[in-house]
Amino acid sequence: MVGEARSAVFPDHDWFKAWRTAVAKDRELAVIGQWSTLNFALRVGENVFMVRLREGKLEKVTSEPDMNDSWSFTLTGAPEDWENFLQETPPPFYHDLLAMNVRVPTFSIEGDRHEFVQHIRTIKRLFRIAQALGARIG
Repeated sequence: MVGEARSAVFPDHDWFKAWRTAVAKDRELAVIGQWSTLNFALRVGENVFMVRLREGKLEKVTSEPDMNDSWSFTLTGAPEDWENFLQETPPPFYHDLLAMNVRVPTFSIEGDRHEFVQHIRTIKRLFRIAQALGARIG
């Protein structure tokens, strides 16, 4: 419909753009993330997105990464897992990535867990910002 605002839904390009904007404005992440530079992947069902974080700033999100892209770890979940996680008040066990890894059978943290834990404070803040956006914006 003409004039109707388009809503961005996770994991659309516009959702990631809104996430990047929100991350850039977050003062807490600017402080705690200044030593966090890493690449990680989000797997949403069959879709893979590479997230490039540089000094606490969300530099780039690449959909359908290719052989030239690499990352340290992958956060894998069914679309329903991400939808539950991205609620402002998630249901039990969906409030935190580590809780999901332990209690949600379709969610996992794969790859370099040392890298994940090394940057856990920054990652947790990054995903709190994502939860504030929700699964739908607009």
